This record gives sequence, C-alpha cells and structure tokens, in this order.
Amino acid sequence: MDTQLYQGNGIFRNQPSYKVFNKSFEDADDTLFTQLNELDVDVYKEEQQTFATEFEEYSSQFACRDPRTQQVVERSVYDHTTDKLPFTFPNKQQCYSTLSRDEQAACLRVLLAWQQNTVVQEDDFVIWRVTNNKRCKEQELVQKHIFDYANAEQERIYAPMQQLVLLYRQWFQLRTARLLKRLPNLSYITHTGLPQLSQCKGLNTQTANMVDIKEVCRSGHVPCWPEVRIKQEELSTLRIRLERYSSQETETDIVQTTISNDLEKQLETAQENVYVLPLDALLLLLAPGAYVDLPTEMLLHIRELDDSDNKCIEFQQPMPARHCGCHTNSRILTEAYNAYASTQWPRCSPECAVQINNSSTLADCSPPQTERLRVYKLQPIDQQTETRRQPKSNLSLVSWRLQCENSTAGLQLYTSLPITAVIHNLAHQPLGCHFIKLESKPECGLEAMTKIELLRAWLQLKLLRTELGHCTRIALQDFSLLLEQPLSLSSLEQQLLEYHHINLPQLLAQLEEFLKILSSIAPGEYLLRYTLKYKDKFLLCRTTSEPATQSFKLHDLLTETVPSKLQYLTQSYLPILPQLCSIWHEQQQLLPCAFPPKKKGVKLKPKVEPQPELVQRTSKPKNKSTTKRKLHKINQKRRKRAALKAQQDEDKKLEQIMHL
Repeated sequence: MDTQLYQGNGIFRNQPSYKVFNKSFEDADDTLFTQLNELDVDVYKEEQQTFATEFEEYSSQFACRDPRTQQVVERSVYDHTTDKLPFTFPNKQQCYSTLSRDEQAACLRVLLAWQQNTVVQEDDFVIWRVTNNKRCKEQELVQKHIFDYANAEQERIYAPMQQLVLLYRQWFQLRTARLLKRLPNLSYITHTGLPQLSQCKGLNTQTANMVDIKEVCRSGHVPCWPEVRIKQEELSTLRIRLERYSSQETETDIVQTTISNDLEKQLETAQENVYVLPLDALLLLLAPGAYVDLPTEMLLHIRELDDSDNKCIEFQQPMPARHCGCHTNSRILTEAYNAYASTQWPRCSPECAVQINNSSTLADCSPPQTERLRVYKLQPIDQQTETRRQPKSNLSLVSWRLQCENSTAGLQLYTSLPITAVIHNLAHQPLGCHFIKLESKPECGLEAMTKIELLRAWLQLKLLRTELGHCTRIALQDFSLLLEQPLSLSSLEQQLLEYHHINLPQLLAQLEEFLKILSSIAPGEYLLRYTLKYKDKFLLCRTTSEPATQSFKLHDLLTETVPSKLQYLTQSYLPILPQLCSIWHEQQQLLPCAFPPKKKGVKLKPKVEPQPELVQRTSKPKNKSTTKRKLHKINQKRRKRAALKAQQDEDKKLEQIMHL
C-alpha cells in the first residue's frame, strides 16, 4: 500500500522557479535598480537630465521627498541629541566683533536678565556700560550687513513662504465665496473723498484718550490657558497639519448673531451718535496703506436711530487682503492654531465656568457596570460617520468713549473683538492678546513688530482692560520656537513712538475728528476704499442704480485679483531688534545685532619653502641642417594641432546649436 505524500498548499503550485527572482542588482529589469535611478522631473534641472560631462560619474541621482509635506528634503541627517537650532550667522565677509567673547557673554546676560525680569549682576552691568559706544557703532554696521544680506538672498529667505501663500489663496477663495453669497452685487460710484488721519495736521496739539471702557457682553467659548506658552510639539504638529486646520470654518454665525442682538438693545436707549467699529475696521482707519498685505475696502452703513435725529455709523469687517505678506501669514497661522487648540484645551463659558471637551480628563469617568455588559451593535458607517469637530470661536462687545482733552463729552463707540484666552488661575482676567510672529531671518535675530501688530496689541490690551499680552516668535523655515515674549502697554507705546513715530493720544484725537466728519454724511449704504492713486484720502463710494463709466460691481471687485507675494517682497525688510534675545542667541552666546567674536587660538606663521636654485645648463652646438629639419617638423606639428583645435571648436558650436 503506497503512502500518499503531502503535496503542500495549492497556492504554491505552478509557481515560477526561484531563479526568476535571482537577478543581478544591475539588471535593467530590477525594481530597486530602476527606482534608485529614476529621475524626478520636478526636482532635477534640465542640465541634470541631459547628458553632461560633470554628471557622468553619478550613476544613481535621485531626490528624496518628505511624504508628509511633499517637499524636497534639504538635510537627510538630523541630530536630535541636542536642542540646538540649525542656524548660523551669515558672515561670508568674515567680519568679526570689536567685543571679546567674554564681553559679549556679559552683555548677553544683562539683556536676558532684563528680558526675564530678574536681577542684573553688578559685574555684567559694569561691562555693559563700558562697552556702550562699541556696541552702538557695531549695531549700525550689523544692520547694514543684514539689510544687504536680505536683499541678496531674498528668494532663498522667503522660499518657505510659498506654502503659506497657497493656503492663504484657499482661505481667500472660501472667504470670498461666503461674501458673494451674503452680499448683493450692487454697483458703486465714488461719492466723495475723506481725509486720512495723518492729514489732520491741525490737530497735532490736541490729544484724546479712551475712557469709560466696559464689556457689554461675551458670546462663544473662550480657551483656558494653564500657562501662557506654546509647546514645540504643538508647533511641529501644526506644521504638518497646517492645510487641514487653516481651511476649517469656525462657528461665527451664532456668535455674531448674539452680539448683534445685544448691540441693538444698546442702540434703543442711545441719546447720541453711535459708532460701531470692529477691531479690524478700527485698524484700517488708524493705519491705511501702511503695508501691501492689508485690507483696503470695507462696507459702511449709516442709518438714523428710531425717534431721534441721531445716527448709527456701523462699519463691517474689512474685505480680505489681496496681497500676501507677513500679516496674512500670521493670520493663517493664528487661525490654524486656534482651530487646532480648540480640541486640545478646556473651554470657558461666558460665565467663566470651565467646561472640559474630552470626558476622559474628568475624574471617575468609567462607565457603570450595566453599560459594560451592553451588547455591541453595528452601525452603518456610510450613514452615521463622525464628522470633523468644528472649531470654536468667541466674540466680545466692548463699549467705550473717545474723549478729547478739552471736551467734557466724547464719542460713543462699540468695538467687537475676540478674546484670545483666559488665565486658568484667574479665570475672570482675560489674556489681552496673543500673536504668532514668523521670523524670516532667525539666523540674524528677531525682527521688529510692524505698525499694525503693535496697534492691534495695544487696542486689545486697552479694550480688555488688562496689562498682559503675549507674542510667540517662531522660525519660518521649520516652525522652531525662538522666544515667548510678554507684551505690556508701556512697551507697546514705546515701540510705536521709537520705531514708527506714532503718538497715540494725537492719533486718537485725529480719529475723533474723522468720525465727526463722517457723521455729516447722509444715511445709506457706502463702501470705504483706499487706493494707491490717492494716498492721502479715503474714497467714499455710494450705491448707484444706473451704470456709469466710473462705476464698478462689488462682486467684480472681490474676484478681480488672485493673492500673490510679489509686491510684498519689495517692502518686506524689517529691522532687527538689538534688545531681544532668542534661544538661538543663548545657544550661540552671541549678542543681538553684533558680529561673532574672533575665535580663540594662536595664529601660526605660514611655512616658507626655500626656492630652488637655478642652474644654467650648457649644450653643444648642433649642425645647421639638423636644426632646420627639426624646426620644419615642429612648425608642421603646430599647424596640425591648430587645425585640429579649430575643427573641435566648430564641432562644439554645432553640438550646442543642435541641443538648443
């Protein structure tokens, strides 16, 4: 009786021999060989794809891409054993500081002590005072050096900005689509010209102040910060998921409706002219056209209050900016971070009661015994899928008066602005403001804040009646954390006066005069515009039913351009602050706005090799006949070499023409 042998699994039968897979690595059909030698068209230049002498020695040229961001990997090896930032001071000219390494370290400790509000050591402060003249002279040279470097390396410095430009275009399209649905396509024509605040030169002697500030209502969810700082892990996660969070829409309709209802209740009891100015509209009036990447249009509605001759001048949110720049980048990054953080932080209700989103963070949240034994039931995933959680938002309505120094009664204003967060330990005290500022030149230092950023921070601190603000400075290249900078009212006012020559009491007096002029306009729907053609005026456009040569459609105005960064690059330079130290300065022990110190060491003398002695050699005289024959042969060889070289040059020119 024959025993039946085990034939094996049927899936392995009728398979090709193992010799099929036993190919050489250099075989043209080998998968790994073809993948390593494949050229990426998007990465390689034309001269790298074609045959050239300088690339003949490379057999497998390929570019590696990051699968998360689809960007070409600049560095394939990273050292994560240290926390040092991968930046070096640009010093191709090899300029060195007049200060020694010890003097720079002492001055750096003084700046860090002032920055962190700690005690300054006496020895360090003595060195700081002694080296004052040297530092001031060197700061001017370094500022010029960085300015030249920024102009020469502009394309490389702002190359990482391209991702933010694409994200802002998506955000711009979404915002424009919402406006096109909400706003009718009316025709507008220029009605009159209004002077800008800077043209009110006769009011320079007058001053005004913001008084009687109080919060009317608050709507939405306010984030609660355990500590006022951002972790590096959050920034790294945000960098990878920036496109996901930047395009999410927040719950603004319900919040805006609540604020509008409370505002109407306040207008019912008004006995004077009332001005409704959102925070962005207020900034557009205070600094129009200061930068290219700012809004230039906003809608304006003037109406009469019921049973009175008083008016309500209500400004809408400005239209989105048509050019990309540092302000649009900061806005995209801030909104993306708020959307990301809305699922990470506890929330505060309008009554400042903490509400935890994630129930797993609550104590004793395990289900009862009866729920654990519940039978599992399948759910149809195509009908009951969990949607992405919509980010939360909030809005606060603040009432305040703009009062001049000589007048007793000022103007009544209402401003709506978002609340960044509340401090967890002091839930009733809001955080005045929080900015995420992108540093395009972290290897040079920290840039100064723009006029709009300083004004926005000052207004938020003033309207929310708090002394605490915050600015997180990160690098544009890799979103690495550079500095957590606290902001205060006094420091903001000082920077506005020193860097931008803005006297805030005089600016508020000019704002009061402008609002008084605006109250004389007849009721109706208007559009307030700023154009480069009229740099000293606002154009007030009214609606018209009959089309004219100078009229324009509102929808055409919103969709006529695509945001780009070309115009921003012409005025993108911001000076480096000499008094702010980042983490990079601490790691390098380098003073801000200073050249690196000279390296320590003994200068070695160059070795001088003795020159060889020349020995004159004598030769025997040769016959004239032999010398003539040799000269003839030499000349003949020279003519042949010249003809051959001319032929080679002609062949090269023909080859270049054929390649073209």
